[in-house]
Amino acid sequence: MVSAGISGSDIRDIMLEAVERRFGTCRAPSVMEMLSDNGSAYIAKETQIFARQLGLKPCFTSIRSPQSNGISEAFLKTLKRD
Repeated sequence: MVSAGISGSDIRDIMLEAVERRFGTCRAPSVMEMLSDNGSAYIAKETQIFARQLGLKPCFTSIRSPQSNGISEAFLKTLKRD
């Protein structure tokens, strides 16, 4: 699945790297919410399963909500930066 040129596989790689860098292990110490928009790479079943394996709870912004999408974009920028 592709979302703006980023595949679900790419998203899962970024998620794993972010969790490893932040927590020093391949799993969050407790369940943490992961906010994203409704892009196909984020809502893919494989991505949601993988997120749960990392200790993340996938949460999605409301469709057509610029404010919510801004929040999720800021979160994803942080995730990618870390």
